[in-house]
Parts: sequence; C-alpha cells; structure tokens
Amino acid sequence: MRMSDRSAELALGWIEAWIKMDMQWLRQRLAPDFVHVSPFGKLEGRESYLATVEPMARKSVIELTVKDVIASGNQAAVWFENRTPNGAVETCDWVRVENDRIKEIRSFYDSAMIRQVLSPADQESLNSA
Repeated sequence: MRMSDRSAELALGWIEAWIKMDMQWLRQRLAPDFVHVSPFGKLEGRESYLATVEPMARKSVIELTVKDVIASGNQAAVWFENRTPNGAVETCDWVRVENDRIKEIRSFYDSAMIRQVLSPADQESLNSA
C-alpha cells in the first residue's frame, strides 16, 4: 500500500471512529503525542485530547458525512459535514501520519454553531487543555 493510500485510509478511519464513537480505534491509531489544532485551540497528547473532546462530541455531533478525501505522501485532507443540533458545519481536517499513526490534525471550520451547543465551561476546557 502506498503511503498516500494509508494516509487516506487513516483520515477516513478518523471520521468513521467519531461516527461510531469508537474510542478504542482512536486510542490505537492516534500517536501518544498526538496534536489537534482547531478554532478552539491546541490540544496535545492522545489521552488528554480524548478526555477533553469525547464528552463534547457526544453533545455536538449528530452525524458526520464524508464529502471527499485527498492524500499525498504522509498527509490527507478529509472534507466532511458535521451535523450539530444547530445545523450543519462544513469541516476540513488536515491529517498528518507518522509511523502508521495519526500524529497531527488541523481542523478548519466555522465554530459558531458548535459554540452554541457547548457550555462556556466546555469551551474553556478546549481552550486550556
């Protein structure tokens, strides 16, 4: 399998794991020193990321629908729609793979609808984790 194929596979797996809330898949495929950057801020470390984001994803994600994925080398971009309780949010996640694990994701989206769903305490934990 070419690296770009594996990068695309892991990027799609990332979305599938969130659709199913499959924390086991995420723990196995995210690097221990995983980094996630989003409009909410930067989260470092797989366990810290999952502990912070999982409860909020359960509030703010009703459905995820993949629109497209492109990959080159150890990177992939997955474009998807996140249907929240307040409407759809178009999102693009830039995924970087290292040693067959997801090392970093940079998420691009308008956070306004998600902010409406999350409490101020939830949002603060995303900014300070």
